[in-house]
Amino acid sequence: MESIAVLESRQHGQCLISYYWGEIKTIASEAKVDAYIVATENGFSPLGSNLRFLATELGVPEKEIARLADWNRFDNPRVSLVVLPSIRESSYLRGLVLAPSETSECYRPFAARCFGRPYRDFYYNVTYESIAYASQSFGARHLAISHLSWCNTFHEDIATCNAEALAHYCDTSEKPVESFTFLSDTEIRLEHLAGLRRLNHESETGQHRPISTEIERREGYDLVHLDLNFDSLQ
Repeated sequence: MESIAVLESRQHGQCLISYYWGEIKTIASEAKVDAYIVATENGFSPLGSNLRFLATELGVPEKEIARLADWNRFDNPRVSLVVLPSIRESSYLRGLVLAPSETSECYRPFAARCFGRPYRDFYYNVTYESIAYASQSFGARHLAISHLSWCNTFHEDIATCNAEALAHYCDTSEKPVESFTFLSDTEIRLEHLAGLRRLNHESETGQHRPISTEIERREGYDLVHLDLNFDSLQ
């Protein structure tokens, strides 16, 4: 675990941003993470390689996690988070957020707009709402995130969006996030995180612009739909 920066929030709190070259199961088992934000891409990916551990931790069958991830990636046209709380009292993790990413069906219109670069408003708002839901619904204080891009195409802009969303949430929330860990999972490298040390300067972070969200309660999980229409983001 390598410390990258310490965010000083306007609420006078601190959040440690770290980088870890390894898998979620190791640092979760050491009680260093209590919620995980991961892209819905299965197979040779952070979700796929950790699926058995996540299923055991949450008390949710592997097939059900995979089914929800595939639905959100291939079939769901909306920008949605699939949120699974742990149903095991002794679980290290309080919950899992299956987040849309660059490989999701819902990202297609954003990709067309940004000509190959990450669409910053997409990544920022997906990250912000993931953090907010985990913090407010799970009481999570120690979050981890994996890359939300195609394999071998992680971009520094995505990490910056992740951290800006974290900074804005910490600035306005009464529920503090104490740590936020980027998992390398062969995609994220230290050089991608080089700009994060600037985030304590107000001029670098700006202010959060709220978007509309809709929560759909399902048996065993929640769907958080984000209203990311282009007109509201400009």
